[in-house]
Amino acid sequence: MSEITKVRVQSYIVGILSLILGIWSISQSLDFRELQERNAELSRKAENLSLQLEARQMEIRALEELRTEELRIMSADENSKVNTLAVQNNNPCNIKAIRTPWKGQVGTDKHGHAVFDEPAHGIRAAANVLINYYLRHGLDTLNGVVGRFCTGNREQYVAYLSRRLGLRPNESFDVLARLPELLQAMARFESGREWDKSLFLPYSLISVAHSKGAGGKDNGEVCAQ
Repeated sequence: MSEITKVRVQSYIVGILSLILGIWSISQSLDFRELQERNAELSRKAENLSLQLEARQMEIRALEELRTEELRIMSADENSKVNTLAVQNNNPCNIKAIRTPWKGQVGTDKHGHAVFDEPAHGIRAAANVLINYYLRHGLDTLNGVVGRFCTGNREQYVAYLSRRLGLRPNESFDVLARLPELLQAMARFESGREWDKSLFLPYSLISVAHSKGAGGKDNGEVCAQ
């Protein structure tokens, strides 16, 4: 093969290779642009889904708030219809009157229950009773507390408190630590209605630790109506 022919063949091969490389480059460029377009499309779809999800979550929150408000109104309406002795006497736990009047006590009803000027004082009296049960008499079970607190409906009373507080009837628990919820549950059972939670907040463990020595009394037995 002559030198001229060799040069021509080499040039031809180089040209073919250049063409192939060019075609491959164009193909790669097209694939990359297509990939970019697909990624952009997926990003748009993801953003739309995110916006839809956020809108749905806002809708759910709005419905939950509406339902909560409806339940609050229903509860308030039901509470307004309850007129038990505990409600009439501002004595949510039906504490009995004793020789020395309780703080805020303004009278005694015909059943021997204390009548208070406001529910907060009735709850305070109940708190003093339960604290004395725990510290003075060592009563740290639902059966123990109810057994001394109530002369009737004890089984039903204990069953209700057990469900509400998640405690077994004979399970020991720290009465001071759970005093607010114990008071709230007992007030619900005694009076037949729920009371504002803010009335029970002062009886947290810290509050009790600072006030347990003030005005504590043991009033014997009381009974649910």
